[in-house]
Amino acid sequence: NEPIAQFRNSILAGEWAKVEDALSTIGIRTREDMNAALFLVKRQQFLELLEARKLKHALLILQNQLSTLTTDIQQLHRLSSLLMCPSAEDLRTAAHWDGSGGRSRFLVLESLQGYISPGTMVPVHRMETLFGQALAYQCEVCKYHVRPANQGLYVDHTCPTSVFPQELQFNLKGHQDEVWYVAFSPDGRYLASGSRDKTCIIWSMDNFSIAHRLTGHEDEVAYIAWSPNSKYIVSASSDRTLRLWDVEAGANLQLFTGHDETVTSCKWLGTNDRFISGGLDHKIIIWNTNGTIIKQISSPRVHDLAVSADCSLLLVADEKTDIHAYDLATLTFMYSLNEPTEVMSMALSADARHCITGLRNGELHMWDLDARARVREFSGHAQGQYVIRCTFAGLDDRLVATGSEDGLLFVWNRNTGQLLARLRGHTKTINVCTWSDQAAALATASDDKTICIWPAFHGAPSHRSDPKAGPADSNEPEEISDDEEEEEEEEDDDDKSMGSAARSSAASLDMAF
Repeated sequence: NEPIAQFRNSILAGEWAKVEDALSTIGIRTREDMNAALFLVKRQQFLELLEARKLKHALLILQNQLSTLTTDIQQLHRLSSLLMCPSAEDLRTAAHWDGSGGRSRFLVLESLQGYISPGTMVPVHRMETLFGQALAYQCEVCKYHVRPANQGLYVDHTCPTSVFPQELQFNLKGHQDEVWYVAFSPDGRYLASGSRDKTCIIWSMDNFSIAHRLTGHEDEVAYIAWSPNSKYIVSASSDRTLRLWDVEAGANLQLFTGHDETVTSCKWLGTNDRFISGGLDHKIIIWNTNGTIIKQISSPRVHDLAVSADCSLLLVADEKTDIHAYDLATLTFMYSLNEPTEVMSMALSADARHCITGLRNGELHMWDLDARARVREFSGHAQGQYVIRCTFAGLDDRLVATGSEDGLLFVWNRNTGQLLARLRGHTKTINVCTWSDQAAALATASDDKTICIWPAFHGAPSHRSDPKAGPADSNEPEEISDDEEEEEEEEDDDDKSMGSAARSSAASLDMAF
């Protein structure tokens, strides 16, 4: 309306007397809000007077008006110190302010809108906000959300079947025994795998070849964690140790001895010089990469660990039925989540609002950590004696994936719980599955000694190419038949229990919706 248009124009023109008059008529509800709004106007006026070198007038504004509108003495002191700036350029630098000719007046307008009813004055960027909400909703209901919504607003976003991981791209062979863990580097350039053969392998995602074979552990490698800068990995082993490796050089940099039983999990703590480990010896240890122990606490026997991206939250899956939450800064206990049966593995979403738990009874449960409530269940896969490491997958963690003791990889839509696919590619149990946004692919590791790579975009290394997807594919793959699900005769798995290595079960891979 006309008064609001005049108010806006007065701010952008620096007509502060008119702005002050208008504030009293546009419906600011409380005296406190009015004082805060007036302070924003008078501070801008004060800075512009200083910029124009009208120091006397600026001083009067500070003494007679700004000082009556706030109780923040420190802010008043900071403003008064600006009177000593010898030039307008020094003022702008000291005040972190771009001057009357910059965007400062527009920023004042934006700030003032926080005190004005949206019914009176449409908030800044409101149309952009509505477009963003519409796009976020489209992503939320996207069945297969594995690629960005980059087609603009002319059509609704949807990921067609053709971009969903369903075709095996590479089958990596290099281990001499069961592969128990696999993880992509944060930059998507490498894949690290750990095996019952006591070795780790670094795979190049450029040509899917072995970059380094890492030897040194005296027992199975049960877990691997990448440093944030993708330059190092830490491997955890049944030999009760952890090792730090330089990925480019393929060299062992440090041996960590402090656990008394199998080390079941490890995570980096936001920087490239600290990580945390947990084991079956009732210990959780924070390490410096130089080999020293920073902190250690007693805990339940650890089956799995998860750490939030901001390193504020630590989740610990114990040997029984509980997930324990700790304040990571102090390692103080906060709360527990109870499951009906033994928790075999766990994964935390990137925003740390949800976690999924893999249970011995063959179910996955998703928890809302803010509400501390179980919100969804996923089932169909086979799980019993062994750990099967589940994961969030897809963009924004919109998918949930896990392996199965019947040799299939299961993928669900996180929001609806709908089973999207059962993927076949391995010949034996898949012990772990993992997703990389950078590589745009799933990777799975199996008792058949191999690793499978499943790109989100069919037929091409998706971290280096972005093929245009065609229209949604209505020819969905056929259901896997009972004949196709016949397993090969299993080998003796006595030493694959949680007590010996806390390792994952798995899935083989074909496609069925």
